[in-house]
Amino acid sequence: MRSASRSWLTWTLPIVTVAVLLLAWQAVTAGGLVSPSQFPTMTDTMAALGREVGTGRVWPAIGATLAGWVIGMVITILLGLLIGTALAFNAFAQRSAAPVIEIFKAIPAIAILPLVILIAGSTLPMKVFLVCFAAFWPFLIQVIYGVRSMDPIVLDTARALGVRGARRFLMVSVPSASPYLVTGMRIASAQALILCVVAEIVGGAAGIGRNILLAQNTGVVAYPTMYAYILVAGILGIALTGAFFLLEKRVMHWHESQRNIRESNKVGAA
Repeated sequence: MRSASRSWLTWTLPIVTVAVLLLAWQAVTAGGLVSPSQFPTMTDTMAALGREVGTGRVWPAIGATLAGWVIGMVITILLGLLIGTALAFNAFAQRSAAPVIEIFKAIPAIAILPLVILIAGSTLPMKVFLVCFAAFWPFLIQVIYGVRSMDPIVLDTARALGVRGARRFLMVSVPSASPYLVTGMRIASAQALILCVVAEIVGGAAGIGRNILLAQNTGVVAYPTMYAYILVAGILGIALTGAFFLLEKRVMHWHESQRNIRESNKVGAA
């Protein structure tokens, strides 16, 4: 009985919280506490979102943003795994590359946006490059830490069994470093989406960000549409973060961290 009650609360509490926030939004804007020219009402924004969905204008924008995110993440993960693993197994190379990593990690990706636009224009490659630049460095560091934290007994056993090269990379290095890799992917995913939207707003590439900018430039009458696309960006971010949490739960079900979470949930539900 207590378990069913807790499960009911787990599902309904977030819904009630969102409903309260939406009602507060409507009350503040409809009551005149905030000027409609700056912040439209919730109902106007939802109506604008419905129009964008109904006319189909929102889907190409979501597709363009997701295309930049997916391509950028795939390149980031592949390069991060290869370069990070190579650096982790070579102490001299890691010490040599450390200053370069720290310098490039400290450069905000938005700072190089004018240069990238100058070279690539307002195109998908421009967006992909910015996503890779922002997401690569934190993911690379996670790969290095993950591979270096590998149990030396596991590594020695693999060497004794003659497991080398690509086989050792895929069967030993990647599974051993997987907790760090999943965390790195989750961090890189959030940064990649932020850079996608920023590149679209500032750089003018197709996507959700450009639709936000176009609605803002249209004037006050299109502000509900602008806020509707901001909501779409937020929903997309929640969906991608949720997808990574589900992926982590499924792929890392054998790991101690996930076992501890399951045990905690059982104790809480009891």
